[in-house]
This record gives sequence, C-alpha cells and structure tokens, in this order.
Amino acid sequence: MTKLGRLAVVLLPVMVAVMAMTGCDSSDAAPTPSTAPTAPTAPVIVPGTPGGPNQTVSALPASAATVDPDDVKFLSDMMVHHTQALQMAEWARTSGANPKVRSLAERIRVGQKPEIEAMRQLLAARGQTPPNLEHVQHLDHSDMPGMATQAQLTALRKATGTAFDSLFLNLMIKHHGGAVTMSGAQLENGSDLRVGETAQEVSVTQTKEIATMRQLLKEL
Repeated sequence: MTKLGRLAVVLLPVMVAVMAMTGCDSSDAAPTPSTAPTAPTAPVIVPGTPGGPNQTVSALPASAATVDPDDVKFLSDMMVHHTQALQMAEWARTSGANPKVRSLAERIRVGQKPEIEAMRQLLAARGQTPPNLEHVQHLDHSDMPGMATQAQLTALRKATGTAFDSLFLNLMIKHHGGAVTMSGAQLENGSDLRVGETAQEVSVTQTKEIATMRQLLKEL
C-alpha cells in the first residue's frame, strides 16, 4: 500500500469520529470565530497540455517538518531531469532534419518548461530550496534514471541531419523512460497529493511521447 493509501486508512476513522461528536452536540450557542491567523497561500502554476494554457491555483504551504523526503526528491530530481531534456530539445530546432522530430522536440520544450516552474513553486511552498539548474548540462547525472551522459550529449551536439534525429530519438526515449520510473517511485512512496498529481501527469504525458518517438524511429 502506498503512503497515500495508508494515510487515507488512518485518517478515515478519525474523520468519522469527529463528525459523530459534532452531530451529538446539542448546544445552541453560536460558534466562536477562530482568532488563529490564516496560513498564507502561495500560487502554483499547473501546466496544461502541450501548447495549451497554464492554470494558477492556490496551495497551502506545508511545514518543513511534515514534508515527505520522497516528494522533495522527486520534485528536485525531475527539475534537473527536465532541464536536460530542454537542452536536447533546443538542439533539435537547428540540427534536426525531420520536421516531425523537430515538432516533437518543440512539444517537449513547450510542455516541460512550465512544469519546471510548477515544481519550483511546489518546493518553495513546502519550505524547500529548489536545485540550481544553471550548470545541469555540464554535470554528471548518470545516477538519475534515463539521463544522458556527457559523452552522449557531446555526440548529440555535434550530430546533424538524420544522424541527429536518430540519436535524439534514442536518447530521448531512454530519457522519458527514466522520468516514468521516477514518477512511479513517487506514486509508490510519496504522500503529497499535489506532488502525486504532478508525477501522474509526467508519467502519462511521457509514456505517450515514448510511443510517438518509437514510431518516428521506424519512419527514419
């Protein structure tokens, strides 16, 4: 059972008990307004479908003491993961030969860029420090699922035409597969519902794009 499932099992009896106690209260006295300050909310941008509009929603910040490390790891690692994908997609704009490959790369770029910002805001709202993404392309992230090595990035950067298209698709299929793996780990081990929604969106979107890229490889 996932953390989210266990949390629901624990909270359900408590909620039922509270509702029962409330229903048995026969006092006619008007409730006293709470004087406790309301916790501030932080807007979070939720990315829409590729090319579609984003949505801004409010999210209550969680205290650092209650933040699940699995949720923090997913958000931080996925920001780094997406940043490498953006770099690869950017190269496709000038080095790719196949219009369908360039179109897919642009879809990846348009879709993942706002997701990075949404993850940054989710981390900040939970009292966490987002990772520094300035030098991602120059650092070794081979311990992260699906990430291209420095040698692979160098080869992709130097490739052009059909050679670029083929290498790009192969690397990006592996890259997307790593993102799906990371999302699955969050859904299994994480406990934050909002972060879980983000992981689910990443998994669904990138699984579909993997199928598209495999088809494009057959067409090259």
